[in-house]
Amino acid sequence: MATYKHSGMEREIVEKEPRTCTECRGYAEGRRENYTYTECGLKNVVLEKVWVYRCVRCGAEQVEIPNMDGLHRTVALAVLCKRRLLAGDEIRFLRKVAGFTATNLAKSLAVTKNAVSKWENTGKIGPASDRAVRATCGMQIIAEIVGQQSGVVNPKDVERTVQTLQRFFVQFSPKGVLASVRDEVGEAEKLMIDPSQPFNFSLLPAFLSRVNSESEAIQ
Repeated sequence: MATYKHSGMEREIVEKEPRTCTECRGYAEGRRENYTYTECGLKNVVLEKVWVYRCVRCGAEQVEIPNMDGLHRTVALAVLCKRRLLAGDEIRFLRKVAGFTATNLAKSLAVTKNAVSKWENTGKIGPASDRAVRATCGMQIIAEIVGQQSGVVNPKDVERTVQTLQRFFVQFSPKGVLASVRDEVGEAEKLMIDPSQPFNFSLLPAFLSRVNSESEAIQ
């Protein structure tokens, strides 16, 4: 095991048995490191300490991700708590994780399919529509989290998931998260996520703590 520094951050590297590259059939070395997970359709998701295999011949990358469904739902909960208006790629991501087609989401929101397409392709969405998308997709995603467990069931994971959802339900309301979103466009915060621990990520606890403090100040 060895460590090295990258962009001012010390990162642990652990070698793993090589694999055959799926692109050129070459030799792919495996290392555990942080990985920017753009494959999900978002640019700000970083997976912590996952196995990344890089081909020494063609440079192709393969990432080993446990519990893909749990990972995407974890990312979705964080996106729902974004402090600014949703961007087009975030709307598309939430819709897909919630299992909606553009037509289904349009019917649920009583808008046209063209309206949904415009939001996703241009990133231009009004405050009311932003809240409606969050509420509709959020409730569907949470229903799926409660109704289905992906991967091996671990009591600690279940307890952590229940605690996270309890905090989420308390805050994801007209007086909580929805009321705290600033009606302006802005860059999404970086999400550091450990995919080996479903529904455990860095942004939500900090955001809920901030909302709690603001709510107490108002009272």
